[in-house]
Amino acid sequence: MRKAERGPAALARARDGFRAWLFDAAFPFWNANGFGASLPDGSRPAAEQITLDGATFFPGYTRIRVQARQLFVYAIAAEHGVPGAAGAAEGIFRFMLRHGRASDGHWIRRTMPDGRPVDETADLYDIAFVLFALAHHARVFRDPRPLREAERTLDFLRREMTHPGGGFHHALPVEPGWRLQNPHMHLLEAALALFEASGDARWAELARELVGLFHDRFFDAESGTLAEHFSETLHRAGGIDGDLVEPGHQMEWIWLLDRGQTLLGDPLADRGIRALDRIRDGHGVGRETGLMRDAIGRDGRLLRGSSRLWPQGELLRAGCVLHRRAENAAEAGSAADTVLDAAGNLLDRFLVGPKSTTLPPGTWIDQLDAFGRPAIRMIPASSFYHIVTAWIELEAFQPQAQPTLTGF
Repeated sequence: MRKAERGPAALARARDGFRAWLFDAAFPFWNANGFGASLPDGSRPAAEQITLDGATFFPGYTRIRVQARQLFVYAIAAEHGVPGAAGAAEGIFRFMLRHGRASDGHWIRRTMPDGRPVDETADLYDIAFVLFALAHHARVFRDPRPLREAERTLDFLRREMTHPGGGFHHALPVEPGWRLQNPHMHLLEAALALFEASGDARWAELARELVGLFHDRFFDAESGTLAEHFSETLHRAGGIDGDLVEPGHQMEWIWLLDRGQTLLGDPLADRGIRALDRIRDGHGVGRETGLMRDAIGRDGRLLRGSSRLWPQGELLRAGCVLHRRAENAAEAGSAADTVLDAAGNLLDRFLVGPKSTTLPPGTWIDQLDAFGRPAIRMIPASSFYHIVTAWIELEAFQPQAQPTLTGF
């Protein structure tokens, strides 16, 4: 989006464009093409990917994380009256319950599209998204079943996956390698959603624990960077693995710390959000493109010049948070510019509209290379979650809430 395009008219165009793409193109396309065959038990798996010519694709399996992300997407679609969305959500929910759930309370990593198990590992990242999806299914459909499943899963996490060094194992059976920040971040997202849906204090307790890990372990205040890889005792990894920074994750944590403070209170949230935001004006966003980069080093040097879709959505969400929390007109204006730039980049460079002659309208380009060219072989269904969460924030964005903001 050009820098000159500011103000209420630009915001209205961004909202209208995003809404039209989502409801007129994306939901109809994925309703028609984003599912495997219905199974005899009434369940129906969401597709892993779409080919570049628009065909449903499973790479020999489906991951429970993709089923969970798509359950969230279709719950939100049903909440906004999309035809067929409620039935689609129920089909995915049945597939998860009947084929992704293990008898001891965890959720298996992969199944075949017909439901046969492929990998029965308990993966914390996958489980986090299952919990997140259960929260939204319960909230939208006022269905008690997902909350019961979530409670059962929490019991498993506490009993089997708690790590003596803090936090949780990222997989069970335990897998070699560094411990990971990312699954804990999404587990916080799920815990906040479940607390909001249920009011159960156990989810608030879990959320507070995970926020504490952010402040005490995951974030390095000196460099202003969030680490991805850690030792058994959650000290930052050494070498190149410890140097890796994914700016998009810092934007996600901005949103999560803000949400956690709103729901639970967190006296350190203000400091954490301001420290995380340093990367937005530093090396995390390309000055010439406005695109959030995939990976940089702790010192700001570029590690990967590519830009995936999902960090742009997280940049938009963080911009909305930063605008709400702005202490003066200059901060509010900078955050509003971030929102408009991120929305413009998504609409212009990632989300495929009706004028495309190469990809089906309602799909997306998941990654651009360092030169801004599409770098894709498939269209991953997993990105839909990031698109929908960004749209939710864009719809609620109200720059007029800052009366001293110029340009709006």
